[in-house]
Amino acid sequence: MGWSRPRDWGGDPKRVFAMGHSAGGYNAAMLALDGRWLQATGHSPQELAGWIGLAGPYDFFPTDNPDAQPVFFHPHYPPRAQPIEFAQAGSPRTFLAAPVKDALVSPERSTRQMADKLQAAGVPVTLKLYPRARHTTLIGAFAWPLRWVAPVLDDVETFINDAPPAR
Repeated sequence: MGWSRPRDWGGDPKRVFAMGHSAGGYNAAMLALDGRWLQATGHSPQELAGWIGLAGPYDFFPTDNPDAQPVFFHPHYPPRAQPIEFAQAGSPRTFLAAPVKDALVSPERSTRQMADKLQAAGVPVTLKLYPRARHTTLIGAFAWPLRWVAPVLDDVETFINDAPPAR
């Protein structure tokens, strides 16, 4: 079986988004900001209509978490491993969301800092911080039993629906 294309599913290849929560937010950011990952498939971040990061770690070196330090080869962190290093003019339109208080991923250091850097580069950014959400309930709020936690589903849907087609 070969690779499927968005149009094979009835989708529009000019309206493709990368989206992820937590480590998945990291992955979405790297696909959208660091061209080497999509280039390997013959594509580029400019083909994305946008990317959506939910409580993702975009700037996390150095880490003071002793459990995470061995994973990231502390203090010899790998180069070009943080999404924030790739935030620049021409990056795809961005939706970033995080809980106001997140004990796992700093909303200030990762989410707000990424939003600020992209906006300074002229990238359209929607930033949402949700006071009742926590790291896990932010993604849980997509499901009907937790929708009261944060309007994240509605906000993401608006971001997608308002997006112009990719270049």
